Amino acid sequence: SSGINAEYGDSNWIWIGTREVMDENGIGTGVWEHHDGTPLLWETPGWDFKRQPDNWVRKRGEQQAVAFSRINKKWDDSFLHKKRPFACMCPEEACSTNIY
Repeated sequence: SSGINAEYGDSNWIWIGTREVMDENGIGTGVWEHHDGTPLLWETPGWDFKRQPDNWVRKRGEQQAVAFSRINKKWDDSFLHKKRPFACMCPEEACSTNIY
């Protein structure tokens, strides 16, 4: 669901400008970097649940961008096609002109 009150609703997650480095085949490497190319230095950021990032793969690609929850303040790897508000930079495919 993408409603504003749904825990996983798109408007409850904020792009924070961090994404996974992909290899030459478009597969996630497990290395995360910020929008400016600097590496994510934290060993254990506040990922949502114990198994994040989980790197789900669907027809539209692999989860490779990090979103921050407005509800529980945790991180989640997410798909680039999601339209969400952003705090700094966002994946080009996910930038939204909507203000929530």
